[in-house]
Amino acid sequence: MAQTASGSPSPSRKSYGHPCLIAQSLDVLGDRWTLLVLRDLMAGLRRYSEILRNCAGMSPNVLADRLRLLEREGLVRRRYERALPPRVDYSLTEKGWAVRPVLLSLVEWGMAYANRFSRQSVGDTVPTDFAVRVIPTFAFRPECARDVRATLVLELDDCEGCSAWTFAIADGRLTPRREAADDADLRLRTTTEGFFRFFRGADPCDCGELRGDEALARAFQSCFSLSPPAPAAHP
Repeated sequence: MAQTASGSPSPSRKSYGHPCLIAQSLDVLGDRWTLLVLRDLMAGLRRYSEILRNCAGMSPNVLADRLRLLEREGLVRRRYERALPPRVDYSLTEKGWAVRPVLLSLVEWGMAYANRFSRQSVGDTVPTDFAVRVIPTFAFRPECARDVRATLVLELDDCEGCSAWTFAIADGRLTPRREAADDADLRLRTTTEGFFRFFRGADPCDCGELRGDEALARAFQSCFSLSPPAPAAHP
């Protein structure tokens, strides 16, 4: 029988029942969709409906179950706001953010050995909205962002039906949001190609229409490591 972080049993869940730390971690993270829900929370989604739309094939009941588990285990925080209609947002706790290196390792493994998507697939088989949120999230390098505090609003001219995205760096952490912040330090209007160029560190003025301090834009860029993946080395 699985147990929650507080040690109380959860009768609806199966457990490996093994002292191995990998097994104990999988008791929390190993269910289908759980890591993808965490991915979406890291990449700026906050609402139940947004996560459900982004995980095609996941049923509403499964998402509700995964969010309850993650909240019970202390990885996710649920915030209820009285409004008409009421609003419920989800965000990661420090324990939830601590899963990021696990997801980053999976990204790196997938780039080397799985069917990785290419720049050309963005906007075709890979939705632009997904790429714009997820690529910066996992290209971000916290160790390079200790002294950087900046907010960037990104707008893509060639993304039909897409709105703006906001990327805020503060205290060594990147927080994406799927709307434009009113008080952003930097604003970049560009294309999908310009998006890739910017996050690969090209001259920010050559990546599109930039508004804001160019030196701050370069400092923002320095917090990311995005380069074409090297060919996989197979035996």
